[in-house]
Amino acid sequence: MDMTADRMLTVEEAQEIVLDSVSVSGIERVPLSESQDRVLAEDVAPRFDVPPQDNSSVDGYAVIATDTSGASEEAPCRLEVLEEIPAGTVPTAHVVPGKSSRIMTGAFLPGGADAVVMVENTRQHAEGVEILKAVKAGQNVRYRGEDVKQGQRVLFSGTEIGPGEIGLLAAFQRSQVAVRRRPAVAILSTGDEVVEIDERLVPGKIVNSNSYSLAALVRECNGRPVNLGIARDSEAEIAKAIRSALSADIVLSTGGVSVGDYDYVKKVLEDLGADMRFWRVKMKPGKPLAYGLLQGKPFFGLPGNPVSCMVSFLLFARPAMRKMMGYSPHDWRLPTVQAELENDLTAGGDRRHYLRARITCTEGRFYASTAAGQGSGMLSSMTGTNGLVVVETGITSVPRGSEVQVLLMGAAGQGAAR
Repeated sequence: MDMTADRMLTVEEAQEIVLDSVSVSGIERVPLSESQDRVLAEDVAPRFDVPPQDNSSVDGYAVIATDTSGASEEAPCRLEVLEEIPAGTVPTAHVVPGKSSRIMTGAFLPGGADAVVMVENTRQHAEGVEILKAVKAGQNVRYRGEDVKQGQRVLFSGTEIGPGEIGLLAAFQRSQVAVRRRPAVAILSTGDEVVEIDERLVPGKIVNSNSYSLAALVRECNGRPVNLGIARDSEAEIAKAIRSALSADIVLSTGGVSVGDYDYVKKVLEDLGADMRFWRVKMKPGKPLAYGLLQGKPFFGLPGNPVSCMVSFLLFARPAMRKMMGYSPHDWRLPTVQAELENDLTAGGDRRHYLRARITCTEGRFYASTAAGQGSGMLSSMTGTNGLVVVETGITSVPRGSEVQVLLMGAAGQGAAR
């Protein structure tokens, strides 16, 4: 066991221990159509220029720009039309002074032409076309390679693949893409008091909400949740469940990591030979938090209280997952912003507090309004909120209007209404 295991760590110390102990996962190739929200495991550059040839950005007429000098509705210039060039065809005629070619959006620009007149600025004429507005060289032309040059690296390993990246990869003719493997995350609830959501709720029992909220958080991180159900309060049952969880890449358990007579997880992990790195973190909610390696697999013993469980996941398991999936280091932790506090708040002062809050953004400025109930068992405080207001150790109250640090759990709402 690590010498720091029995010391209460700061959040930063605990995060560093977690991140130092996990490695980037392996690589697999997937069809482009299945790559959304995955993380690139390679730098990508096209094998050809994009676009591959000078082409028109509008429907109109390919011309030599100097031919249109001074053209207007009152004094149009008249040009002969050599051919029509639909998109997907190759021009056959070379444009020379006094000539033009009818061209469609996306069609290759014919040789000799250096601009395109929009069709709205033309008029049909018995001898060809009348140009009603002059153009300059390069106008309405998309040049070969102006988007991406052949061999130019524009997508990098560690990039999350969204619709824009998929479109670019398709333009590069990449039907397969190398991505980091999505970790399988085993989720185990412990405790005699816990019942499943479809069981009869009798006095003394609570519903197993943690498995479902954790599975949602894992999916939100693009991991693959594996729900192992509930292990009752016995060393044998918990040990059996933990052993079965080791087929996954990461193990999350909830409950059983405090100091009660029936908190068996700590004892079971020691018996199984886990290399435990810490048991407590100086934070609220989430003080009882176990972390270690069991047969080389990251093991998070999360608190049983629902809010403590979710906040602990966001601060520790989420960064570990994102590192394993190949995200860049600046994307491992929750994004941080400064916000103006919209209400007075109080905190215990004995350790760092993370208060659930609704974060909005108006004209580039963030505002934070904390939820009314902040107890670690008040699961409703995690609904309608998208940030955690950070209150440091030693601070017991913060007045309205103060600047506070906020960890964003989701996108900040836009608009004036707050």
